[in-house]
Amino acid sequence: MSESDGETDTKAAMMEATYRALCQHGYSNTSISKIASEFDKSKSLLYYHYEDKEELLEDFLHYLLDQLEADLQSIEAETAHEELLSIVDRLLPEDVDEDQMRFRRAMLELRAQAPYHDAYRDQFVRSDELILSTLVEVIERGIDDGEFRPVNSREVADFVYSLTYGAMGRGVPLENPDVIDSTREAVESYLDERLVKFA
Repeated sequence: MSESDGETDTKAAMMEATYRALCQHGYSNTSISKIASEFDKSKSLLYYHYEDKEELLEDFLHYLLDQLEADLQSIEAETAHEELLSIVDRLLPEDVDEDQMRFRRAMLELRAQAPYHDAYRDQFVRSDELILSTLVEVIERGIDDGEFRPVNSREVADFVYSLTYGAMGRGVPLENPDVIDSTREAVESYLDERLVKFA
């Protein structure tokens, strides 16, 4: 194994430990020592790389954004409509388990810290813009291919993202997956009525 492979493995292990700590403790109760307790390798490695929780969580957000970008790029769909529905499925997933619900709650808590941490805010701005630009790109491709009606792609993307984010903001804190499920169905109906020429 090369040194870079070892560094990649260590980084992934630190990010996984952060994920587990956030699932178990939430944002406010997660500390770097609690993350270290979830880390299978030497604890000193974690403290060597990060001075405090904020620095680690900034890196964690960057890591998640890289994962999200790779996930969005990996979608395989025959039509723009299918790709759009796949993106919605990622934003409002079915069958969210307890750990995933806790993690999403921790992310909402973390997002609430964005006004007070420039680094957090920068990562969430990048995340939002990635999702919105991906939605816009797919909508515009559907328009160009004659699959979608001509619409203001940015307005539709903003509306869809606001609906999905609002559903997570309502459903996750109350651990109510019904809100997520019903909103996903509503978004799919909206896209059929607003975009698809022959829905």
